[in-house]
Amino acid sequence: MVIIEKNLEFKDMFTRKSTERIILHHAAAQNCSAEDIHRWHLNNGWSGAGYHFLVRKDGKVYRLRPEEKVGAHAYGANYNSLGICFEGDYMQEDMTEAQKEAGKELVAYLKNKYKISTVQAHRDVCATSCPGNKFPFDEIANFEPSNEIIPQPQENAPKGNVAEIQYTLNDRYGLNIAVDNIYGNETRRALVKALQTELNKQYHRDLAVDGIFGANTYNACINVRIGAEGNITYLIQAMLVCHSFDIDADGIFGPATESAVKEFQSRNGLSVDGIVGKNTFNKLFK
Repeated sequence: MVIIEKNLEFKDMFTRKSTERIILHHAAAQNCSAEDIHRWHLNNGWSGAGYHFLVRKDGKVYRLRPEEKVGAHAYGANYNSLGICFEGDYMQEDMTEAQKEAGKELVAYLKNKYKISTVQAHRDVCATSCPGNKFPFDEIANFEPSNEIIPQPQENAPKGNVAEIQYTLNDRYGLNIAVDNIYGNETRRALVKALQTELNKQYHRDLAVDGIFGANTYNACINVRIGAEGNITYLIQAMLVCHSFDIDADGIFGPATESAVKEFQSRNGLSVDGIVGKNTFNKLFK
């Protein structure tokens, strides 16, 4: 499965605090693109496309609203749900096999990613016929793959170490940054958001996930050293890659990562000990 990044521009949105269910919709339009939905919802006065994903009839899957943001797709149920829209009007037409298979894989992937089992039709939570009487809800909602589904990079996407990091940030943290292999302010803020998310999740720091490396984030940082493994180590490595260090971002703090940290510390006038503490985090992420 490939999730195609549309990098749509949104107005202000709230970050979702929990993800407990997936809600399935149809577009009630026989033909529509990601841009069509985004435009329609902007015209409603919303922040932009209310769904998080669009599955088109040809089986292509598009990311619409950033995955971590509260949607605008099911009144009263947006606060803890992901919304998936299927191109088509399933009061009138039958779904293509390509679209059905893509929908099954997307739902299975999201259920596994968020460790949830609840999948609902829009009509289950609102007074509507959506996603239509001809929508193959049971097939899509209850599909159990034989192997874990891992999204693949889209064809013709920019290649390079930074692009791989951008893709991982979008997938792992539900962001919606451009995958352009360019380390700029957008990617830096995304890495800070990811760090804030991990500090909250692993160390209960209660940080605002705003992409700003300020005093609260500085004070929340921990010491990370050789032998560490996991997402925070990955983010340190990702930042080192963005600062032009030739290392693998594999989430394992081994000798190569320690050597890169020491070189970074030396270049930036820091104490050279190979340990990523508050001051090294500050120089890396700010």
